[in-house]
Amino acid sequence: MKLSFTVAAAAFSTHASAFKVVVDRNNEYCIMQVKYATGNDWDTDGTTGAITGVPSGATVLTDGGAGSTIAQNGVNDPTGEILTAVQGSSGTITVYDPVSGNTLAPQPSTIPGPATLDWCQSYSTFAPEHYCKADGAWDGSGQEGTLGGTLKECCENNHPESVYNSCIEKATGIVSMGDASWYGDQTDQKCVRNCDTLNLFNPASTNSLSLHSFADDPAGLSNTEYECGGLRPEWLDQDYADEEVCCDDVFTSLQGDFCEYKSTTGSAPAPTPAYTGTYDWYVDGSNSICKQDCVVGSVTPTSAPTPSVSCGGTIEEASVELYASAANCCSAQLAWLPSAGCEARSIAGENNPTDLFWASSDGCREDCTGSTNCESAPSSAKLYSDAEECCKKANNWLDLEWCETRAARDFSSTSTGTGQWFVDYEDGVCHKDCGDSSSECELATSGSLNFFSSASDCCKGSLGSVDQDACVQGSTQGLTISTVPTNKWYVASGGSGSDQPCKEDCETSSSAPSCGGIVAKNGIRLYDSASDCCKQAYSWVDSDLCEKQSENADQHTLKWYVDYGANVCKKDCAVDSTYPECDGYPEEQSTKMFTSASACCAAKLSWITKETCETASITGVDSTDSDSPGTGAWRKNDSWSYCVLDCKESGNIAAGDNILDVQPFVSSGVKFYGTAAVNLIITDPYPPQCDGVTSDSSATQYEGSVTNCCKSINWVQEEVCYYLSTVGTPTQKYFADPSDRTKCVVHQSEDTATDYTTTPAVECAAGKVTFPADSAGVECVEDIGVSTKLYDSLDECCKTNVSWDVDSCKYGSQGTEAPGTGDYYIDWSIEQCVQDCNTETPGSQCNGIAKSWQTTFGSEETCCKQISWVNRRDCLYYQTR
Repeated sequence: MKLSFTVAAAAFSTHASAFKVVVDRNNEYCIMQVKYATGNDWDTDGTTGAITGVPSGATVLTDGGAGSTIAQNGVNDPTGEILTAVQGSSGTITVYDPVSGNTLAPQPSTIPGPATLDWCQSYSTFAPEHYCKADGAWDGSGQEGTLGGTLKECCENNHPESVYNSCIEKATGIVSMGDASWYGDQTDQKCVRNCDTLNLFNPASTNSLSLHSFADDPAGLSNTEYECGGLRPEWLDQDYADEEVCCDDVFTSLQGDFCEYKSTTGSAPAPTPAYTGTYDWYVDGSNSICKQDCVVGSVTPTSAPTPSVSCGGTIEEASVELYASAANCCSAQLAWLPSAGCEARSIAGENNPTDLFWASSDGCREDCTGSTNCESAPSSAKLYSDAEECCKKANNWLDLEWCETRAARDFSSTSTGTGQWFVDYEDGVCHKDCGDSSSECELATSGSLNFFSSASDCCKGSLGSVDQDACVQGSTQGLTISTVPTNKWYVASGGSGSDQPCKEDCETSSSAPSCGGIVAKNGIRLYDSASDCCKQAYSWVDSDLCEKQSENADQHTLKWYVDYGANVCKKDCAVDSTYPECDGYPEEQSTKMFTSASACCAAKLSWITKETCETASITGVDSTDSDSPGTGAWRKNDSWSYCVLDCKESGNIAAGDNILDVQPFVSSGVKFYGTAAVNLIITDPYPPQCDGVTSDSSATQYEGSVTNCCKSINWVQEEVCYYLSTVGTPTQKYFADPSDRTKCVVHQSEDTATDYTTTPAVECAAGKVTFPADSAGVECVEDIGVSTKLYDSLDECCKTNVSWDVDSCKYGSQGTEAPGTGDYYIDWSIEQCVQDCNTETPGSQCNGIAKSWQTTFGSEETCCKQISWVNRRDCLYYQTR
């Protein structure tokens, strides 16, 4: 590489036009050939050498020292710089160093003949450091112009490429080998010194061309200071004081320290020290961790001899951001992670435990190894210095002692736990949080439980409805509450039949009939005695009956109760043919009990003579149905759909029958087709509304008010219930025709002129309404059912049941068709305007009555505009039939 510049005129002496090639004796390693016009001269390395194979006719010239005359032309050699030369015309010359014995290099088989230019051939075995000099002492007779007319020509001919600059510098004293500044070498992606690669020099010595040897540096690290990269090209505008500035400015894609390493240490001869990184920190996003910029397995400057587990490999690219600490890296690159956790995991190294604590789904765990209770923390987990901090900050809803003990590395199923007490609702007791073999111990599986210092406190705080003595006993002895008897009483049945209403809390046994078994106490109320249980839980049951059934199902109260089916009173005693009055417990525990048959008969069978009732009750002879005329009052029928009379279904009314006092028709205002209310008298047959005498003493009786009875049946319309109950005058109201619910009918007899004595509001003849006129033609129907819904008018009936086409309903109910308005509406099925009318005449535009939801228009023109996409002549509909 050449450096272009102008050589000052002062650099040339008197004989500036004649140059010769000489050797720098200080370095003594350049072998060269100088070709003169008359032949070739060879010069060895300055030692007393031997040249063999000298061609015939060749002349060996020997330097006679400074001021001697060399034989060929008697040319004076005032400086003594030409040591030995061979002059010849042709042939092969072997040159070797007699000191080392090394053959230096073979010359071309044919030595070029006389030429007019000067040149020097150097062998690659030695670094060529030689130069041209002004021939101030030589005669130069006959040779002027053969050595090179100028310094530039001489250096170009004898020292081409990079050596050219050295030649110029040495000959003139002008620095042309570089200034030791720094510039970027894009080929090797590093910074180099601006100096000749073939003429290494010590930049600390100005204008020095002395060879800088690595051995001269005691540390052996001379290469860390510089590397000559050749002279900087003229076009390259880079001139940096040191490699750091150069790297920062030129190689921005490289990490600064790595670039500086490549520019200095990395360029050293083998063995080259490896790049160890900056020991700063960078992010490893794939593992959500920060790592150190150093060789994996290497040691940090402060941790020797232990390798740094946080090293993740060296970083060369500048695109990877480096941070002075793991904390800075985490906060800048992994801010979404808990900072302490990120820093700790980074310092510990990837996949290595931090021995810190983190919050799991059920408590805290230690991020460690070597124990079954250790668990690796997820990268997103926040880490805490100890279990207490983790429990308080991350799981403050858990019991602190429970959380800390479960987080311990050595926790196991045999650990002591917290020693606190917690509830077990399934067993109805409390357990102690411990893992030894004691019966009271059971490790709590959750820290969200309420913990107590003692079994007693736990029972009171969590099982307040459980018998406390039983709870404490079961808790301390490791029993379930269902296995701890209290000998107290609890409600055992729903209060029907001969079930045992209350039972004693103890193991069942044939010798203890009151025991119903030990029950789980949680939520079950206990009573101190059967009497307390009966009084508080069965207030509607005779207390004596409840107690006897609870204490022993074979015991009886010896009290009396009514049997409406037999119309007698029976005694609560064991069934025994010897005692016909005994019939066991009543079927219903709510049955009223009496101390005597007389009291029972008087209260419950008052329509039967006292003597007859008492005799039948005591002797066990059933009273017949004829002996009970019933109450004569209104009550609900068995299906609770309408009302009936409580009286015999057949026979005649006798003196003293209750129905004569009640007079259910008179008091209810019941009329039959306009006649006066019926007044029942002796010998009248029982009316068809009688449905027998009920045996259900709890059935509600409504005396003579069928209206009150019907009001109690709220799922049936009151007017419907009234009619079905009395079978009296029809309601004369309207309802949807069951056979065609698009029409309505009226509830009325088919021929009112025959059935009524006075003119009703709705008159019918031949099954059709004749009056009022706005309902004329509506069908008259007398039968209705419990689900029938009645309406006051035809209009209301149609609006409720056929709301989408009220007019059609009304006209259809009357057996006619609606005349229509004569307006127009769109029949979308044919996309034409039709007239709202029913005329069936060819050419007519009628096509039925418009439905209530269809829009009508006053003219055909207005209607047709609504379907403007239809041709006007096709818009109107015309009948063709």
